[in-house]
Amino acid sequence: MSTASWVANRLYLAAAAPAHARFQRALRDPEQAQRTILHDLVRRNVGTAFGRAYGFGRIASIRDFQERVPLRGYDEYAEYVRRIGLGEPSVLTAELVRFVEPTGGSSGPSKEVPYTRSLLREFSAATLPWVFDLLWGRPRLRGGRAYWAISPPARRAARTPGGIPVGMEHDSDYFPAPIRRLLDHMLGVPRAVSLAPDVPAARYLTLRALLAMPDLALISVWSPSFLSLLVAALDEHFPALLRDLDTGDLSVEMPAELRGRLLPHFPAHPSRASALRRRFGQTLPQDLGALWMRLELISCWTDGHARRGLGAVRRRFPAVEIQGKGLLATEGVVSFPLFDADAPVAAVTSHFLEFIPVDDSTPRMVHELELGAIYEVVLSTGGGLYRYRLNDLVRVEGYLHRTPLLSFVGRADRASDLAGEKLTASFVEQVLAQAAEMTGVEPAFAMLAPAWGAPPRYLLYAELPPEEVHRLAEAMERLLTEAHHYALCRALGQLDPVRGVPVREGERTYERVCTGRGQRAGSIKPAALDPGLEWTDAFGVSSVVAP
Repeated sequence: MSTASWVANRLYLAAAAPAHARFQRALRDPEQAQRTILHDLVRRNVGTAFGRAYGFGRIASIRDFQERVPLRGYDEYAEYVRRIGLGEPSVLTAELVRFVEPTGGSSGPSKEVPYTRSLLREFSAATLPWVFDLLWGRPRLRGGRAYWAISPPARRAARTPGGIPVGMEHDSDYFPAPIRRLLDHMLGVPRAVSLAPDVPAARYLTLRALLAMPDLALISVWSPSFLSLLVAALDEHFPALLRDLDTGDLSVEMPAELRGRLLPHFPAHPSRASALRRRFGQTLPQDLGALWMRLELISCWTDGHARRGLGAVRRRFPAVEIQGKGLLATEGVVSFPLFDADAPVAAVTSHFLEFIPVDDSTPRMVHELELGAIYEVVLSTGGGLYRYRLNDLVRVEGYLHRTPLLSFVGRADRASDLAGEKLTASFVEQVLAQAAEMTGVEPAFAMLAPAWGAPPRYLLYAELPPEEVHRLAEAMERLLTEAHHYALCRALGQLDPVRGVPVREGERTYERVCTGRGQRAGSIKPAALDPGLEWTDAFGVSSVVAP
């Protein structure tokens, strides 16, 4: 057991205890917790441009708020965010915007979400109780260190035209600074990995650090496919990693100046290298629990399409507990897991939450949700997104005290999200139109759809000769990589490039599948994107044209 890790974890428990206690109280009275959050949010931002436009000074109740502020998506906020990016103060929030975080866009390549100190505190109101619950509920975690996924390598420092930083460095940045310092003591992979010149180098450095950690107890990633790709790199590079662990070298190509900066973060561990070599030789076992004997828990997405990636993780970590992450988006946190709950619990001490039933347009508050019902999530946050339609659907699986337990079931906008790429039909429609203009190819039918594999990818089904499908798919791939999350998934190897599939009678096949889903034939309109996974069978795919 590492004394430093034990002390840091104990200090974390003490620091997170107040947030944990507040959340436990709110579980018994979520209605009051939510009313307080909305009251404070409106009061703080009365004098902003948005607050003046929508009469925040005259809002005295939830009904007033709902009547004055319309439901809206990101497109309706884009102009406000542009003004923030130019440096204009007090646009959406009275607080200064600390940075903007890029994420996928519904009608363009990307969108930027403003982050204020209040928004970060709202994230902490969920993340602190979650990690407290981890350390309290699984005592073995207190004696070990953790691996938390690091943001994309070599992301260039950028600022908006008004000088606001773009992007956070590390997942632990969701936590307040004092907690972040404690977490840095608990983390085995240094932040310096984010300096890696490319994804393969970042994976190598990550593995080099992880191999030096016999006390690894927790792995926290987003997509399970991210972990599977990391494991594949470990299998490939294990002999070289052992040599570097022994000597303190880094067998990865990079500029000499960068190597000099990184080497101090990766000291030699000859005794650990010798122990691993004696036990495993040059080949790793199938069960990686033998490599990290203290590994207790893996945290990753487990809902939606992510479920398909869990099998590969379980095969390499058969005895390690896997905990789903709940629903945390760039814009805000909706739910998070607790060991006492059968599904993630609503984050009732973070943002003001509303839920729109799929069969009704009347928003409900969190204490009004019905067991088994499906709702679209609406957030109002300290970052300035008010009554923001997140386009995520959740189902009520039960209750913890008086607070609902929510599982993620899909996207309200029929978006496709295999590994975090968040493609929407409207964006793909634009991409398809641009690709057709670029190539001079005009298909009678064209549709993008996901296809599962290792890794998964998107297939472009088009009524075109094979060589024209090739050109169109290649053009779409280039355009899709302009979208932040799609480009990230491609860079991380979590998606393969788009491939083209020549088909016949596309619209007839599309109609047949849709009527089989229960849609009326007369109301079916072919879409540029369909998130279903049945299309390879529907089109009888036998040949795929690589871009």
